[in-house]
Amino acid sequence: MKNIVVILFLCVVSCDRNHRSSNSIETNSTWNLQKREQYLTNRNDSTTWDIKMLETDKQMIGIGDFGPFEIGVFPVPKYDLLGKDSFKGLGSKGENYQIGDKMVIMNSFFVADNEINKKRLNGKNNEVFFQLLVLTDTLDTINYNLNKNIGISRNHPDYVAQGFVKTKENRIDYFAFDTAESNSYAIINTRLFDLNFGNTILIAPQKDGTLRSLQIKSPQLTSETVDEYTNALLQEERVKIFFTNTSNI
Repeated sequence: MKNIVVILFLCVVSCDRNHRSSNSIETNSTWNLQKREQYLTNRNDSTTWDIKMLETDKQMIGIGDFGPFEIGVFPVPKYDLLGKDSFKGLGSKGENYQIGDKMVIMNSFFVADNEINKKRLNGKNNEVFFQLLVLTDTLDTINYNLNKNIGISRNHPDYVAQGFVKTKENRIDYFAFDTAESNSYAIINTRLFDLNFGNTILIAPQKDGTLRSLQIKSPQLTSETVDEYTNALLQEERVKIFFTNTSNI
């Protein structure tokens, strides 16, 4: 069951650190320390806030469970203060995959090409900054209450994503973020992952209630290539072994 969401709000390396530079704040000509400091100043300056957006966002208060954090509604600076076309969209894409007699749920989150990240994207329409594959022993194909996620652009030019996947006995909570400086991290059930060293994370819940993880140094993925990549990844022997281990649920 494929799920694609384009989100304009809360709807959704080895030595070279994968495809991201560790000193991007110095090399990104459209983003620098001075702009970061101005952005933080604007957060505290009510004259820069997008009041119309804030009024719209109030509809999200108490909307429901979309991951480990309650969705907060804050006033935020107008996006265009960072430059025209500095934001063009945020999205998520999900799919279920069969591997042997097991089912794997995939969720991924991507940011569209914009004036701040375009140098890094190098002509691509968007970039997946976090991909999660979770082994599960149950699916809800009617209400979809066992797998929910959301992408949030309200920290623009930084972006966050969160969600959960429920199995019969476990709940896998996750939170990930991507910054204008090209730093990306994820927390999955309190385990921290530096996504600059691989933004594809595999999770296998165990019969004894513990978890196993595998971090993959995936290529630079987009919403258009993530499906093909995932199908190929699930054919790799190390991944088959990881997901079909007899200690897994």
